[in-house]
Amino acid sequence: MPSIFWIGAGLAALVCVVGAFSGARSQTATFGSGAAMGAMLGFMIAFPLIAIGLASS
Repeated sequence: MPSIFWIGAGLAALVCVVGAFSGARSQTATFGSGAAMGAMLGFMIAFPLIAIGLASS
């Protein structure tokens, strides 16, 4: 896999962890809902990089 794919995957994982942390710290949200929202946003942010990485491999 090209490095652009791993940059996108790392970015998605980072956003997922930040979402899980913010969900765990929130009084109205839970760890799971924060992780789910972070995973969705992370995938949406990193999708172009992941797609370029998969297309060029």
